[in-house]
Amino acid sequence: MLGCQDFCGYYDWTFHYLRRKFGQEAVHKFWIQAIALDSQSHYAAAGLERGLAGLYDTWVKTGVEEKCDWTFTLDEAKNVLRLDMRECPSKGFLLKNDRNADEDYCDHCIGWIDPALQSIGAEVASHEHNHCGQCWWEMRMKDRPHESLFVDVDIRKDIRWQRGFLDRWREGVALPVLARQAPTDPCDVLRDWFSGTDQLTVLGRGPSALDSWTIGRIGDAVIVTDPTYATHDVYEGEPLGVLIGDRSTQLEAVSERFNKTDPDHRPLLMHMFLPGCPMIDFVSVGLPRPVPILPLLIRHGLYTHQSGLPYPTTGVFALMLAVALSKHITVAGIDLYKHPSGRVYNGEVATYKFTWPNWHSEACETTHISAALTKAGKSVRVHPRLERLLRDA
Repeated sequence: MLGCQDFCGYYDWTFHYLRRKFGQEAVHKFWIQAIALDSQSHYAAAGLERGLAGLYDTWVKTGVEEKCDWTFTLDEAKNVLRLDMRECPSKGFLLKNDRNADEDYCDHCIGWIDPALQSIGAEVASHEHNHCGQCWWEMRMKDRPHESLFVDVDIRKDIRWQRGFLDRWREGVALPVLARQAPTDPCDVLRDWFSGTDQLTVLGRGPSALDSWTIGRIGDAVIVTDPTYATHDVYEGEPLGVLIGDRSTQLEAVSERFNKTDPDHRPLLMHMFLPGCPMIDFVSVGLPRPVPILPLLIRHGLYTHQSGLPYPTTGVFALMLAVALSKHITVAGIDLYKHPSGRVYNGEVATYKFTWPNWHSEACETTHISAALTKAGKSVRVHPRLERLLRDA
């Protein structure tokens, strides 16, 4: 018998397996049939018998059993049942244990709750979650007027709400990820943003990003990392995309440049949102929440997160993203910290032998680069120095 938190890892793996093996519709069907209509059918039964009050009593009981840090607020006169989740034990289990098998674990809640409510004449009026263990919901019966609730425990007042990326629903309908684009799926946002070009240049920050081979081959559509965007150290133009690293020290400078740029020429800000890394508050420095790239990489089999093990650097994640987008790619500036100049990054001379931090490793880098290049095939041009390093490895 699994404990009420232990099942979360199995959920995560099951959702990923169904997506990979049978496609997106299969996992949606699973949420409806195996969760809403089977394992969680007692919610619908309670709601069918006593409306929002039945749902309230059943969810409050669940919260005690699962040790949820949440508040349910019921106002039958306003036809609203509100939930404010401060710390989800389900997503929290995955974050605590550095798990990320499925491309979007949090979506399963709306995936089964809305169909369950629909079956009893109710619906999700509003919902948002930030993929960091915080969310809020308003549920209502569809046959009478509804008013929103304003509560002191509104999770959006919590500083933790400013972390992560938001998925949002109104009246059971998913809203666009970006205000300027229609897609509700971050994978579609990425594909749409880069759809205007067949060529992408991926620039790391190593010295090879500035040599003659690179300068002669760099294109107009460029992906850079946040230090390059902030300092212009290896690329002075306007990139098409900026991948912000998991331990960024340049957020204020990124925000300054981004907000001074005309909105029509701003790059797409992206981030990995790795579960075991510090959760970054982008909102407090004036940045929009970046678009997650991990769902697209997982969907294309380019990245499998390994709990507690080294993961690729930001530049390598940018390369995997370009491959997932099926572009013709030029990659430079990834020197595995072995450039003959002795420089670790452009302008930064190593005064001692470079030591990989615990969260990265050369073996991890070469494994992911080689796998990405194999998948890309002839559609990628690799800097000769990186080619030699990969052969030596």
